[in-house]
Amino acid sequence: MKSKRAMPTQQQFVLPLLDCLENVGGSARTGDLYDALALKMGVSDEMRSETFVSGDCTYNRFEHTCRWAQQKAKALGLVAPTGRAVWELTGQGKESLHRATPGLVITIFETAQGIALYGRAEEAVAHIDDRSVRLIFTSPPYPLLRAKEYGNRAAHEYVDWLLRIAELWPKKLTQDGSVVINLGDVMNRGEPSFSTYQERLIIRLEDELGWKLCQRYAWHNPAKMPSPAEWVTVRRVRVKTSIEPLYWFAPNDMPYGDNRQVLVPYSESMRATLAAGGQSGANRPSGHQMNNGAFAADNGGAIPGNLLSLSNTASNDGYQRHCRENGFKVHPARFPAGLPEHFIKMTTVKGDTVWDPFSGSFQTGRVAESLERNWIGTELNLDYFPGALGRFPDATVHQAALLERLRQPETMLV
Repeated sequence: MKSKRAMPTQQQFVLPLLDCLENVGGSARTGDLYDALALKMGVSDEMRSETFVSGDCTYNRFEHTCRWAQQKAKALGLVAPTGRAVWELTGQGKESLHRATPGLVITIFETAQGIALYGRAEEAVAHIDDRSVRLIFTSPPYPLLRAKEYGNRAAHEYVDWLLRIAELWPKKLTQDGSVVINLGDVMNRGEPSFSTYQERLIIRLEDELGWKLCQRYAWHNPAKMPSPAEWVTVRRVRVKTSIEPLYWFAPNDMPYGDNRQVLVPYSESMRATLAAGGQSGANRPSGHQMNNGAFAADNGGAIPGNLLSLSNTASNDGYQRHCRENGFKVHPARFPAGLPEHFIKMTTVKGDTVWDPFSGSFQTGRVAESLERNWIGTELNLDYFPGALGRFPDATVHQAALLERLRQPETMLV
């Protein structure tokens, strides 16, 4: 028997309410707004007639939910009453149809294993259960000299900003949970020297928050473009930067890890050694004495190093095809699937939960789901959610009509 559809939550009504107001020119009477909301949210006549009793009064459930959404939007400065039963969309309300406003966290879509939240990372954290996350894997917007549309900050502000957000994370992690952060190098303005913001961040995470640094990694992208162009290809006083650092932290106790889950194929020489029954006894130049039969055990693969060599050149993967074919914006700062895959395998087991506070195209969530982990993704730019849906064909979408309006001309997709 088909289950009866539930009324959308009060919070889920806020964005559609703003969208309805924009679609009718920015203002509407309350009754007309309710009709438009019912149509946009797929609320049936039966659901519109539902009532509930509170105290001595009987209320219409749908209209009560709409009124709550109005008042929430008003409190956030997104709408304003302009006359008797007339509501108007504010400038901030229009902006919220593209970029999350403080105080508003909304579920855009979900799967059997994950949930995609529209909101700011520092506020979405309140919607995550304490001690429920085994791994936070994320690549915050890099601090850049020029502002990008996906929300980067200047280098001199970056450490304080990220520290304020990160201090909320340990409570959400299991006691043996991990945080892995991918950060990019940033040059100082006007000269071929680099900011030391990463080092300052690491020191403050330890000194002020008590985090421990478990390991440094480097992501080597052999196909990375020669940049910064001014110093690499124009003046030619520097070589191109082809690695990006990742830092594995323990915010609580020492985290779970198992390098047997990330073994790599043996080299030809190691396979030959195994076939020969191990190495012959010898003294190494370092003074280490090698016993006969050393390295004779086949453990299924070699322990990898902390250099992850992964090209990031995909131009026609499923995500980008979905965006192009449907007119959705492509997130410009994506990492290859192999990056989150390594750390998810290394620091979690099946059934654990992975959270990416700065999800972008939701690559982390897609990889987590493919590895049978649960996931949570947070993103503050609504324009990137329609494209992200291409990674989750079986997702349940809560704001389908709202996402559909974000289709863009082909020339504006990237």
